[in-house]
Order: sequence, then C-alpha cells, then structure tokens
Amino acid sequence: MNILYLCTFYHRALLFRQQMDSLISRGHNVRAFSSAKYGEGIAEKFRPIMDGLVVHKECWNKYDRMLFFPRQWKIEKELEKAYDLKDFDLIHSHLLLSSGYTALRMKKKYRVPYVVSVRVTDLTGFIRLPYFKRMAVKIVKEASGIIFLSACHKEEFTKKFVPAEYLDEFNSKCEVISNCVEPFWEENTANSPKVMKDKKKVRLLAVAKIRPIKNLTVAAQAVDILKNRGYDAKLTVVGEVQDNEEYERIKAYSCVDVLPFKKKEELIDIYKENDIFLLPSVNETFGRAYVEAMTQGLPVIYTQGQGFDKNFPDGEVGYSVPCDAPETIADRTEEIIKRYDEISPKCIENSKLFYENVIIDKLESFYKKALKRG
Repeated sequence: MNILYLCTFYHRALLFRQQMDSLISRGHNVRAFSSAKYGEGIAEKFRPIMDGLVVHKECWNKYDRMLFFPRQWKIEKELEKAYDLKDFDLIHSHLLLSSGYTALRMKKKYRVPYVVSVRVTDLTGFIRLPYFKRMAVKIVKEASGIIFLSACHKEEFTKKFVPAEYLDEFNSKCEVISNCVEPFWEENTANSPKVMKDKKKVRLLAVAKIRPIKNLTVAAQAVDILKNRGYDAKLTVVGEVQDNEEYERIKAYSCVDVLPFKKKEELIDIYKENDIFLLPSVNETFGRAYVEAMTQGLPVIYTQGQGFDKNFPDGEVGYSVPCDAPETIADRTEEIIKRYDEISPKCIENSKLFYENVIIDKLESFYKKALKRG
C-alpha cells in the first residue's frame, strides 16, 4: 500500500513515525505531510524524524489558526506542491476537521480514498459550532474508515454527532485502535510483578507535562488526603513545566516532589521506585504513559470517560476516577493497595496488548478493509 499521513502536529509527536517505520518494515510505502505556522520551528528531540519521509511546511500565520478556511487553503496548496496525490492508494488524516477536510478535498479532486482518526481535541474545538458539526458528519460519511483511540470517545462522538439514520454504516467503518507503546518499554517490560512490602507507605507517580489539563493539583490533593488518613504518601511528578501557575500550585503541597523531563532510559528507574501511577487528566486522547507504567508492574489510576478508560474492566489494572474528585482518587488508591499483589501481575501481562506488532496488525488490517470500501 502507498499511504499518505496528513498530520498538522507530526513535528511535535514521535508516535506517528513509529507507526510509519513499522508499516514500512512490512513492505508498505508511507509518507507524511506536516504543516505548521510560520516561525514555529522544530524542537531538537524531533529533528531525527524530519527526514526524507516527511514534507514539512510552515505555511500559515497566527491569525489563520482561528480562520479555518484560509488556513486549509494554504495547507492544501502546499500539499499539492509536495506530492502527486495520484501516487497514493490511501490517505490517513490524523485529525477529524483540519486534516480531515483536506483529505475530503483530495478525495474529490484525485479520487484517493481516506481514513480519519478522531482525537479528543476533535471533540472540543470547532466541532461545537453547528456548521463544523455538519462538516464533521460529512467527513466521516465520505471516509472509508474511522479510527478512535478510545472506546469512550467513540461513544461520545456517536452520541453527539452521528445521525440515527447513518448509525449502522458509521459503526461498520469504525474501529478502536490504541497507540502502541514504544519498543523501549516492550524490550524492558518487567519480568516479575512489583511487591508493596509496607502497605502504609505508598509512592505515587505522574509523568506528564505540567499544565492544567493534566490535573496534577487534584492528584496532589488526593495524596494529601491519604496522608491525613495515616499513610506515608508521596507524589512524584516528572515532566516539563508548561504552566508556571500550575507548577506553583502542586509545589505548595509538602507531599509532592517535582522532577524535570527525563529520557526514557532515566524514567524507567523512576517507575521502578514507585508503586502506583496516577494521572487524572481532564482530557486525554489515549495516554501512553499509563501503558509505560503497566510494563513496570505499576497499577494505574485514570480518568473516567477519557482515553485510557474502558480498555479494561475497572479494577483489573487499576481504576477509573472522576477527574475532579480527590476523595474518590484516595479511595481507589486504598483499593489498589489492598489488592496490589493481584493487580500488579495483570498490569505486566495486559501491557503486551499494546506492543507494536499487536497494534500494527490491527492498523494494517484496518487499512486493507478501508481500501476495499474505497
């Protein structure tokens, strides 16, 4: 298959390149088109993926961000300069509206079928406006396949945006396919489960960019509640500070330690030093950090109705919680502590469901079915 990835944030995420490389290793030809606003630049850690497999164009300004169609026209113009669209069998749009609209236009112009991924940001932006709601429905109707990274987001999208008369056709094209964990975590999956020797001493870990959407203040409140219940409880937060106010809020708790961003080779030792992974994000498309924690035997606490929820029954690898309920988070932490010896082994075993070959098998099959529809 000749596949073109459309992604306005390819240059800010490594997971797309991981998919591309894996598909290429199976004999497929995969290329990417990435667009950005003028002057955005490429962070050093992403430079290795900006090679001959991707065309990256800075082609719109800060005002275009709020003006949907002028930005889309500029992106479309650069895309058509970069590639002969007739060379591709399939286009994969990694956003519903921005890239999805471009994919729809390319289908009409060049008769190339497309599939579209729906992310959490697609459910919170332009789509709330009536015109864009109708556009979203048109994009998924014309798509040959639709991917959701989370069963929760599929349910939400279906309930809010899919007309009843289109429901059967919509469901026939949909699949829930999660992100795969990085090969490093596959190769370094723990050989044995963790053991909590002292049930009154609990070490919790959050790995995330420090910004309000990650809800680390609520995580800190929950750990503070555990301390008031008599636990020797501590929360370690590892991540880049992107919001100074949020950083100051969590630093105000004596039970919280904050560490800067760590490379995975350092991070794995931090996972091993902790007992439970806690990240009650307000919004989350998927959350690969939960799977990273599971590979090391850490039970996970995640947000109800967001990306990681419904991958497993509640209580199997951890618990879902309301994002704004520190008391409930503290209660679920205590449940994990009681059942730790039962949950930790299941975390390691279930983390294998997110290994690269497992996920790419699903993705490859999805593409083949989409091509038949297309």
